[in-house]
Amino acid sequence: MNCQSIESNSLDFRINKLVEDAFKFTLNQNPQSQSLVYLEDIACGAEKTLIDLELLEHALFERLLLDNPESCVVKSRNPTQGVDDRVTLTACMVYLFECFKDLCQYRSKQQTDIEWLQVVDQMIKLVVRNAATALKQPDLYTGQDVHAQVIRVFSENMSFPGELISFFKLVTEEMKDDDMSSDGLHMLLEPILSILQKDMQKGTILYLPTVSLNMLEAFSKIPELALAAVKQSTPSTKRIGKLYADKLLGSVLSISSLPRKPDGRDEYFDKASIRTDSILVCKRLWSGLENLSTQLHRLMLSFLKCSTEVRNELLTWFGECIEYNTSRKQLWGNMMPQLVPVEHSHISDGFALNLCSVLLRLCEPFIKPANNPKLLKIDPTYCTVVTDSDFASKKVHLKNLHSETCLIPVAENEKRLLAQGEFTFITECFFMTHSALELGVKACLDRLMNLNQEIGRMQELMQTDRFLQNLDIRSIFEEKLQSELIKYISLRTALLEPSFISVLGDFHRASCTWLVQVLLDPDQPSQRESYAPGRYREVTFPLTEPTNTLKCVPEFVFENLCSYLVLLRRFYPTALEEKGSELLESVLTALIVFMGSNKFVRNPHLRARLAECVDCLLPTAAEVDIPDSLYSAANHMNYFYRTKLFNEHPHRHKIIPSLLDVFVGIEMTGQSVQFEQKFNYRRPMYNIMDYLWTLPEQRDVFKNLAVDAEQNMEAVNPPLFLRFINILMNDAIYLLDEALSNMSQLRKLQNAHDNHEWDNLPANERDQNLQQLQHIGMIARFDNILGMNTITTLEYLTEEIKTIFCHSTMVDRIAGMLNYFLLHLVGPKMKNFKVKDKNEYKFEPAKIVRKICAIYVHLGSSDKFCAAVSRDGRSYSPQLFEQAASVLVRIGGTELLQDLETLSKRVAELASQQLTDEGILAEAPDDYLDPIMSTLMSDPVVLPSSRITVDRSTIARHLLSDQTDPFNRSPLTMDMIQPNVDLKCKIEEWIKERRAKTKDA
Repeated sequence: MNCQSIESNSLDFRINKLVEDAFKFTLNQNPQSQSLVYLEDIACGAEKTLIDLELLEHALFERLLLDNPESCVVKSRNPTQGVDDRVTLTACMVYLFECFKDLCQYRSKQQTDIEWLQVVDQMIKLVVRNAATALKQPDLYTGQDVHAQVIRVFSENMSFPGELISFFKLVTEEMKDDDMSSDGLHMLLEPILSILQKDMQKGTILYLPTVSLNMLEAFSKIPELALAAVKQSTPSTKRIGKLYADKLLGSVLSISSLPRKPDGRDEYFDKASIRTDSILVCKRLWSGLENLSTQLHRLMLSFLKCSTEVRNELLTWFGECIEYNTSRKQLWGNMMPQLVPVEHSHISDGFALNLCSVLLRLCEPFIKPANNPKLLKIDPTYCTVVTDSDFASKKVHLKNLHSETCLIPVAENEKRLLAQGEFTFITECFFMTHSALELGVKACLDRLMNLNQEIGRMQELMQTDRFLQNLDIRSIFEEKLQSELIKYISLRTALLEPSFISVLGDFHRASCTWLVQVLLDPDQPSQRESYAPGRYREVTFPLTEPTNTLKCVPEFVFENLCSYLVLLRRFYPTALEEKGSELLESVLTALIVFMGSNKFVRNPHLRARLAECVDCLLPTAAEVDIPDSLYSAANHMNYFYRTKLFNEHPHRHKIIPSLLDVFVGIEMTGQSVQFEQKFNYRRPMYNIMDYLWTLPEQRDVFKNLAVDAEQNMEAVNPPLFLRFINILMNDAIYLLDEALSNMSQLRKLQNAHDNHEWDNLPANERDQNLQQLQHIGMIARFDNILGMNTITTLEYLTEEIKTIFCHSTMVDRIAGMLNYFLLHLVGPKMKNFKVKDKNEYKFEPAKIVRKICAIYVHLGSSDKFCAAVSRDGRSYSPQLFEQAASVLVRIGGTELLQDLETLSKRVAELASQQLTDEGILAEAPDDYLDPIMSTLMSDPVVLPSSRITVDRSTIARHLLSDQTDPFNRSPLTMDMIQPNVDLKCKIEEWIKERRAKTKDA
């Protein structure tokens, strides 16, 4: 039969023509229009020159098995016609996809002829079946790497994404039709996925493995392939966290500007770049990081949308990856990752930050815009699921949250609330993101701050004599310092990628809004389909009692907010201005609400951290650690929204009461707060109070609290402001005393060093003495800074708030404190505190003297205060203010001299009177004396438990710090004490008699 004898419009001819065009083989030895592969064995066996559908299956299989198709090519009758590349292709998967692509294009042009479309569909099905066979039995194709050919198909056809997805979707469906399980499919695809994984592991932030990423994204749209990709990403030993980075999805997430391993070398910064072009490198890397984040989000979102099974598998992968990398939260694992045992090793910083970025972007649909109603679908009871059956039925994939510490602790044997229904993706994504931020941003920030401190210590150490004189040691340290600087700049760059910081801000704004709404949601019954807030409620004070849902909210929601704000304050202060009012208002509202009472946040450490967050919002210049040219000077001074925040926030009047409650709460918790730690917690609170005092509106809040305290001095619960100033004076006394003691020790140690007293000591003793000198210096610096903070606070408070400081409960203490420190700083002992490098230790005696003298002047109008100064027998003498005046002249404090002289005269008069009274009232009976202070009682009261009589002012002062009977530790409040009227009358009568006798004499 001759092809030319057949009518060109017959079905057989059309089929043969399409086969020649699409498959590039023939049974005709003299093809007309193009050069083709001549299948001689098929032609002889079938005795045909046309290929029909029945023969096509056999012919295609034979074509795929040809070792050398080029030897079988027959030339067309047209001498100018060349040979198509596909004619000689030996790569079976590449060849089949090219055939598939042509058939699809041909089919799209023939949409009206139903019978012909069925023919084309049969050809497509045949191509797909052969592709499936190649993947299932790659050994059939000798000398071919079928799996590598799949990668080649993608690399050569990235401009045909639709055809690629369609082809592989049909291939996987064909394999599943052969009764293949998903596990079996996974095993068949393992070699392809492994090739992708290796390609990802070679990728860098600036040179992404585009082909592999696109291929993986195409796979993510095909349920079977997506499922196989996720399963391939789960390590066989799940509990070793770092193994997640060695698999497919982990390899994608490990692409970063940071090293892939804890001890890896940084690729982008070196000794030269950190000095010259680090800014340019930062911007270049930020561009790469943003591009990577966009692609990772698109990829993971595609997996989640692929099918229910793939979604469940991916969320399980996320949950297990987070769960088995919790060692990143531990200080020992974060600071020295290279020393962590294998069973506790974890993913890299880059992996952790990329995971944060992906989850943050997945949150965007419900965190933006502000007040998005979807946000209120987050159910706080997600974190209370414990059992495996509930994990499955409620679709919980993050299984370790039930052990997290929550805002309010649960009583023993108390059951927390748990929603009856399934948890939504919004809820799970929210808590997964917070968990990831704890492993990512918080852990990286901790390490960054640790690196910063270590670099500072090394720089200080290299300035000492020992290192200046030893060139070998200095060289080693310089190399180590450069290494630490590179790590520091690299980690800082990764953390501060602008698009990441932006979406992180949106997430924390939404978190603060949600937390407030959870608190405002009325208490719920124990069985409910969902405990999500449901609707927005206005914040009104006083707040309601805490709801039981706060027992379900982990503390890390606030811990992550603290890390975010500290990161911005230190490294990227303009980010808060860039986000405008919405972020600032939401954050400050949450901070005011939750830090204002331990009913809502029980942990005193966390409440103190919330106060630190308020400090981060202040519109004051911060110490910024980032290249200046990244942010202009104008930006540094841009505090518009933060200034507006503290002047216009609807609940701004609650900032000070909330802050003072935290300040006092650190002292009065009854919980374990280390002595030095409480001073560290209060450092940012002083900054906040200093700023708020400059605002007239906030200054009035201080005054109103003082007035309330004066009116309720003997209330059952001591007034907040009274407790605050009591603690403030306690701190001032302790810190200034410690500071002076440390400065005296420093002087002795410095003199010994300068006089070469240590030269003849053994080397180890010399080193011990040097370490002691450094240690005392560090403690002295700490005490000097905080001591200055406390005395500064007392200075500006006493300028406008006076009477409460002059109350009988407080006046003796503040007078005695001022006298004691003024005597040390201007009296004969002042030379004991002269040390070298006072600025290094933040020791400013002249400044302290001026502030103490200012407090004297502020309170000097009160006779009670002047009397208290005069009766302080420990430190007061008539010469004290003369010495102070002499020092003020030298340090430039002459504006205080006149007022101080007036005070001095009044105190001297009262001192003379006091001396007379002491003579008159000497030899008082023991039962007239206060058993604690050994002073004559003016208002004796009986303690109900111990039945001991003390002076009212003495016990009132004691109860400000400790609400127990000082003699037997039983609970005690001011309303429980009983006036000892009889004794009071006896004392008054005795005083009258003594004065009368003296007058008669």
